[in-house]
Amino acid sequence: MNAAAGTSRDLASLVGTVLDGTYRLDQLIGEGGMGAVFRGRHVIMMRDVAIKVLHPDFNRDPELVRRFDREAQSAARLDHPNCIHVSAYGTTEDGMRYLVMQLLEGVELADLLTEPTAPKRVVEWSIQILRGLEHAHSQGVIHRDLKPQNVFLTRDAHGNQLLKLVDFGIAKLVGSDAGDPLTRAGMVFGTPQYMSPEQALGVEIDPRADLYAVGILMFQMLTGRLPFNHEDAIALIRMQVSTEPPQLPDNVPQELAAIVYRLLAKQREQRFPDARTVRAALERYRSNMSHKGRGDTSDPLLDIGSVTTDTATRPLPEALRPRQLDFVESVLQTDRWSRRTWFKAAIAGCVVLALASVGLIYWLFFSGDPPAPAQPEPPAAESPADPSKAGDPAGPSAMSPAPGPSELELATLDDLIKQGKLDEAQTQIDALLERYPGHAQLVWRDARQLAKRPTMHESAVRRYGEVLKKSPDLERDLGFIDEVDALLRKRPYTDAAIALATDLGAAGVPILVHYINDAKPWATWAQRRQIRDALPADAAAQIDVVLNRRRDLEQFAEAPEPCAAALPVLQAIQAEPLADYVPALKAAVAPATSAGAPADPACDQAAALLATVRTAYAGRFPEAFAPAKPVKKKPVTKKKKKKK
Repeated sequence: MNAAAGTSRDLASLVGTVLDGTYRLDQLIGEGGMGAVFRGRHVIMMRDVAIKVLHPDFNRDPELVRRFDREAQSAARLDHPNCIHVSAYGTTEDGMRYLVMQLLEGVELADLLTEPTAPKRVVEWSIQILRGLEHAHSQGVIHRDLKPQNVFLTRDAHGNQLLKLVDFGIAKLVGSDAGDPLTRAGMVFGTPQYMSPEQALGVEIDPRADLYAVGILMFQMLTGRLPFNHEDAIALIRMQVSTEPPQLPDNVPQELAAIVYRLLAKQREQRFPDARTVRAALERYRSNMSHKGRGDTSDPLLDIGSVTTDTATRPLPEALRPRQLDFVESVLQTDRWSRRTWFKAAIAGCVVLALASVGLIYWLFFSGDPPAPAQPEPPAAESPADPSKAGDPAGPSAMSPAPGPSELELATLDDLIKQGKLDEAQTQIDALLERYPGHAQLVWRDARQLAKRPTMHESAVRRYGEVLKKSPDLERDLGFIDEVDALLRKRPYTDAAIALATDLGAAGVPILVHYINDAKPWATWAQRRQIRDALPADAAAQIDVVLNRRRDLEQFAEAPEPCAAALPVLQAIQAEPLADYVPALKAAVAPATSAGAPADPACDQAAALLATVRTAYAGRFPEAFAPAKPVKKKPVTKKKKKKK
């Protein structure tokens, strides 16, 4: 009997075992290099689950144990419809580690990419993938191995198509121990076909590495093939680092192609700043296509079967099976029980040397001037240092080298705010601020507790603005951004909210776009000008042009020079006749020179143009301009009283 057969027999013998008196292993439904997945049953709650176990033989390997623990730690942070849900994790008395997950039915995305996918479906799928990443990144989890095998298609309880991200076995936890081998710079993990350039070079990564993988996935979905592929792993890594992606087919809309190419930028600074921004861009593209009638409505949703609990006879999808080590990982792993350890070590040395060579070539030929070494900044009395690590669920950590509250005091405040004991938290914050005036961490927590008070919205916005001015680097902190984003999307929207969204930089762009495209007419002419001026040029495509032209026509009287403001709006409405403009045209008052002011030719021109446009629209949309017909009242007939 070979080793594989022996391992399979050992795993099969676990059927019927009840782990920790709670989870019964009913059927072996998937095996892999590290262990197995069983269909299981929560014997108390009587609920079917999937249970992943690490093979007993590997419990002696600290690297594999750490990797299994990493999957549990990563997934345990996540609670989102587009991420696999892990409900429990533990170790049995005999040392076997296990992970309890929801039991899914459906197919892997990999099974559906045999041919090009319709752009509409690509957009829908990508938005769901990005929602999952958006949540994971906000919790400090970077997937690092996003690929079609790790995206699972199922349906929710209402029958709607649902994508889930699975297998967080090599995820990077932001804020984890720098000495952890699974996150240490210089180590290469992942699948080369979907690996970002910085990941391939073994340098420190951030959430934008996952966005590069999204670009690979979208390219593959749109074309049915990978943008970069090679049998030689080293050659493939070299392509990821230095080869530009091939052109997308002509049938891919240019707006969608632009999003894909930006995701595939070699320099991460040139990609989208975060998953939220990409999702917003795709949602805006989808909205534009629907508005223009260019959506692919003929493409039905794929039938992947309804959700049932009868999955015992189905093989486990590859996405949920214990992951096999890919080539790059396997040669970097040590195997103390193998007779070919020296051979693996030799291969590993060659791979590492080749990777180093690729890195050197990349930095020499494909990057700009090397950055100057960072100079230490002199400590300031109240100048915060590095912000807290992104996505840390415990909240921000100390940002200032100056004297400040202890970690215990900050943790106490976090607990009070989390429990809703806001008055108690406010009292302690005020006392600490007397000892440490203006300390960024205390101001942050003050903003957080204010944000939870329904009547203190404006104060919370101002307080968050103070935190950002004290620590500008927070505009890249996912935890901070998530808090501010949630606050700024609550009404009322004010000048302070617009200013804070602007100060957030790239992270604030989706909020500003949300503001200027809001269907409710809360924004004044000046506020809308302020938002437009703050938006970068590449965000112009996300603005709802029709809505904002209508607003301009309704509000030009508020402009400093009303007549000059009215002219370009009327010209645009004349050039592109739409029924959406009719109500604003009918209600518009002809601009005129103010009493006592010198004559303004622009006013006469604007008034004449308004009359011309109205006449043209009346001919094009006669029903909208037809006078309302008077409502005829029915005569009231008095009932005659019957004589007694």
